[in-house]
Amino acid sequence: MPFPTTGSNTELQAVNQILASVGQAPVTTLTTEETLVINEVSRFTGSIAGTTLTTTTANIPVGTYIGGTGVASGTSIATAGVEASPPTIPPTYEYTVNISQTVAERAMTQSIVTSRVETQTNPDVAIALNTLREVSREVQAEGWTFNKEYNYPWIPNSKNEIVIPDNVLQMDLNQNYPVNLNRDSVNRGGKLYDRTAHSDTSWTDETVYVDITWYYDWSNIPTPIQAFIVARAASIVSSRIIGDGNQYQMLQQKEAFARSMALEYECTQGDYTFFGSPQGQNYYQSYQPYHTLYR
Repeated sequence: MPFPTTGSNTELQAVNQILASVGQAPVTTLTTEETLVINEVSRFTGSIAGTTLTTTTANIPVGTYIGGTGVASGTSIATAGVEASPPTIPPTYEYTVNISQTVAERAMTQSIVTSRVETQTNPDVAIALNTLREVSREVQAEGWTFNKEYNYPWIPNSKNEIVIPDNVLQMDLNQNYPVNLNRDSVNRGGKLYDRTAHSDTSWTDETVYVDITWYYDWSNIPTPIQAFIVARAASIVSSRIIGDGNQYQMLQQKEAFARSMALEYECTQGDYTFFGSPQGQNYYQSYQPYHTLYR
């Protein structure tokens, strides 16, 4: 969700800023090696001619990996199967695979990807990138004007549950609604749990109004907050891979300055006042001497 106040800084630029802060050379890409964890789910009999897999097994999902003696590594189903013409008994189905090859009829395996493991080959870059993402989540969890919303309408699912998605860092009931005053909500098991009703299926309202702190991708974070995240991440990376006390102290000073700039941005964007006006109802205009001088 883009905002007018966000910068165009990328994670690659941020990582290079961190590496430069600790005296490391910049990199040109954050591309990682991806390892697929594949598990066999069933076996069948079939043959492959070119890119056509012929078998009596129906409904093999697109993306399924095909294995067996003589089958090229990485072979997978590219398009859904169709019944062969003319019809046969039992029915024969033809699938398109992604690799052209010739395999005589034999036993084959169906396998699916159960997980993907990303590995950064450069350990320093891996530490910098992981630290950047870790600190980004921590800083955003504080709740800033750019990622916090009040009175947000949330519709429970058919089981009267409110499932909290991964991009929500905090969710709490808005207290401006009387129905919420007798509720006490917490995040439990990825769902909003009412400690008063002792249940996570008690959200029978058509719409529940909550206060939310969102987690945004790097490109959607305002520039002053990005600078603070980079400065804090650089301090942590220094302690993890360099261990130089003097460098760490200097980076902490930079972190303190970046945080002050982030707070200045927050105060400007948030339009805060010590009068404590209700959300969205700040009508106070502070005294500005130049108005008097102008008259």
